[in-house]
Amino acid sequence: MTVVAHLSSKLSLVSQSGFALRYSRQPAYECEWHLHDCAMLLWPQLGGLRSAWLDDGDANPSHARTARLTRNTAILLPRATAHHTMAETQRQQHGELYLAPELIRGLRQPAAIRLDGATVAMLDALLAPTLDARSAEPLVRAIVAQLAAAAPVALPLARASLAQQMVGRFASALERDQPLPPVDAVACELGVSTRQLQRACQHELGASPVALRRRMLAARARALMAEGRSFAEVSAQLGFATSGHLGRLMRSVAA
Repeated sequence: MTVVAHLSSKLSLVSQSGFALRYSRQPAYECEWHLHDCAMLLWPQLGGLRSAWLDDGDANPSHARTARLTRNTAILLPRATAHHTMAETQRQQHGELYLAPELIRGLRQPAAIRLDGATVAMLDALLAPTLDARSAEPLVRAIVAQLAAAAPVALPLARASLAQQMVGRFASALERDQPLPPVDAVACELGVSTRQLQRACQHELGASPVALRRRMLAARARALMAEGRSFAEVSAQLGFATSGHLGRLMRSVAA
């Protein structure tokens, strides 16, 4: 299995001022594997996130490195770093600061870092709805300088969890237009029992492997039909024996 990360281009957004800002408070947030054509700083304000990334040129999801992010921590990723982020808590708020290459000249490797008080205060100010747009640019440059000067402490890193690896297997199959492997086959590939995988998914994602598999299938089917493909074509592509089976799945899984 390999990760197919789509390009989410931000160069046009950072071309004028050198940066762009995005803020999310989406419940149960998840963003599948993707990469940017600029650097990115991602940090939580509320709740917890787990972010995984791959070294340059690696597309094997089992090789992903991960960090659990809470307030006062962040990840700083160079351009073209494939990454995947999901909420570990139902409620979350986080910021994403996209940075032009010239602002982060020395950044070569992804870094999971602990933020000092000054940086946290500036990041909070950057996300404040009352911030005057004219104040954002010097504030971003001060944040970048603080990150460069603070010699950040690395957070403990680990390989992707069992649940994340399973989701990665499913996502990779869908992106390559292949039928999803059965849950027991994925458990075998990961070297654990089906029961172990069930416990891991329930604990981390709050759902069984079967439920997660069904959600991903239904989401992919809806995306393909939104592109103009017929119901029968989508059913065959996703490996259903009949269109009726796909229809029952989509009726049972909320959009």
